[in-house]
Amino acid sequence: MQFLGLMLLWLAALILEATLLPAFKMAGVKADLLTVFLTIFAFLKGAPGGAAAGFFCGLLEDLYLAKFLGLNALIRMATGYLVGLSKDWLNRDNILAPGILTFVATVGQGFLFLFISYLAGFKYPWLAGMLTVVLPMALYNSSLAVLGYSIYQGGAAWGSRKRKTGN
Repeated sequence: MQFLGLMLLWLAALILEATLLPAFKMAGVKADLLTVFLTIFAFLKGAPGGAAAGFFCGLLEDLYLAKFLGLNALIRMATGYLVGLSKDWLNRDNILAPGILTFVATVGQGFLFLFISYLAGFKYPWLAGMLTVVLPMALYNSSLAVLGYSIYQGGAAWGSRKRKTGN
């Protein structure tokens, strides 16, 4: 049931990215909600859960965009796994940890995408792509991750208090 809920959340994020978020561009880029959600999920669940979630999240994106099938699944699976490794050595109470992880994850995904595209024969301008798209998107995503994680922590604390009082 939790898996179905996550798939619906990522599907909603993907639809928001395609429809509503282009109106909220900052520095010419829109946020990547899938990366934000994946990073927070992997940070909370660890490497195996992050890799599985990243694979399904990337596959969902590949099927929706109908471009290079498997490319996003591979990149997001690697991202989920690597971010999930931080579960044991980063403090979950630190509100900046997901923001920093999201920044690094976004830059890593951008680099991997450019590198794999280069290996496939596509010639993208690396420096311009990193400076004008990936870095501004990383800043945007990391700010959303801090906001999203603080909302998550507030909801988790509220739920914990609710269970303790029995209401």
